[in-house]
Amino acid sequence: MEDASAVLGIDLGTSQLKALVATTDGRVLGRGRATYPIDVPADGHAETDPEAWWRAAGTAVRQALAEAGNADVTAIALAGQMHGVVLAGHDGLPGRPAILWLDRRAAAEAAAYAELPQRLTAPLGNQPSPGMAGPILCWLTKHESRVTHQARWALQPKDWLRMRLTGQADKLPEILDPATIAGRLLGAPAADLGLPPGIPVATGAADTAAALYAVMADRDNSKRPEALLTLGTGGQWIIPESGFRPAAATNLFRAVGGGYYRLAPAQNVGSTLDWVRGTLGVEWQDLYDTAARPWRAGTPVFLPYLTAERFAGPAHGGWAGLTLAHQKTDLARAALEGVAFLLNDRLEDLRAAGHRPASVILGGGGTRHPAWRQLLADVLGLPLRPAPTSWLSPAGAALIAAMATGASRVRSEHGKGEVVAPGERSAASAAYGRFLTQKSRCAHNSTGPEIGVSTS
Repeated sequence: MEDASAVLGIDLGTSQLKALVATTDGRVLGRGRATYPIDVPADGHAETDPEAWWRAAGTAVRQALAEAGNADVTAIALAGQMHGVVLAGHDGLPGRPAILWLDRRAAAEAAAYAELPQRLTAPLGNQPSPGMAGPILCWLTKHESRVTHQARWALQPKDWLRMRLTGQADKLPEILDPATIAGRLLGAPAADLGLPPGIPVATGAADTAAALYAVMADRDNSKRPEALLTLGTGGQWIIPESGFRPAAATNLFRAVGGGYYRLAPAQNVGSTLDWVRGTLGVEWQDLYDTAARPWRAGTPVFLPYLTAERFAGPAHGGWAGLTLAHQKTDLARAALEGVAFLLNDRLEDLRAAGHRPASVILGGGGTRHPAWRQLLADVLGLPLRPAPTSWLSPAGAALIAAMATGASRVRSEHGKGEVVAPGERSAASAAYGRFLTQKSRCAHNSTGPEIGVSTS
């Protein structure tokens, strides 16, 4: 191909890193990805060695560059998992594994925020949760004071990766606009990634903020409001919010380009389905294929709460209502229904915060199977429009990199996909009612459902 000016978006997800090379007007030239493990050294813990992120970056970026041919990368921006802490020394190397947003060890520290004066907590706009940086730092200071005191930098995951690229950081780094140039690519990391040194690196944004920017930045969402639902390790309902208006059971964060967005998160989505898949010994395709079968009143109820939710939810998960007549496919189908019902609960939280989306843009890696999309539409009772790509966060990061170079972004093409309309609403609503009944029973019964796992 001919030489072309391009930008690079890097998305540091929970279990995989994606790299996307695109033209400054958003046309994709090349993509690459690499995975890494989530370590669970103890119950309720979730960690990753940041060096695994760096190795993944080298693999994914080189893949994307190879697919992009001769593209001349003029800017880089990062997106990534929103919470967690990386403690790094003067040399930038991590002093311990990164604690991730899935981690629950700082539950007591998160709860302690409620004892602070309201004048201190009100500006946060959020109810702290154990996976956020503040509670994690409190836990580390209390339980691993030596490592904390030796650290020069306390960074969130994508910002550690950006520091590795540029060498620019501080103990508590300055807050910068996503499209601000935070530094330039150093020689050694440039060689690792297969890029020339000196390329400007923009600050970047959270993965959810980048995904929202990729599909909604040029739209007026007030006339016919749409929400973005992304499904990966977790699930997120995301919708623009015009002002600083905190609301219960949701998060409020700054959006790319100004303003805010509201987030109604669900922890137990892809991670829970992966556990079910592994436990039942089925492939992803087999799991999602069960979404194509009709709704049945006798399907077991699955509570997907294998890890604690950020907001209210039972402390246990598993199947209930099993009989000898049930087979593996019944358990798989029940798991899909349970995750869809959890997402419907979060939609209700979004509505309680004053948002009533008329339709949904569906994005993320866990959205490609058509029967799974239809099951979600049945449960949510809203038309779903697939996003133009499952790589929304790296696509948004690439657009941020383009913005950092002064290039203007183009209008999203998300409105041209096939709409999935709700179908079996009556049967889906009846199944959701059974789910709510079992959820209520579990919330008042510490032993959990009849067959399940405990996360307490």
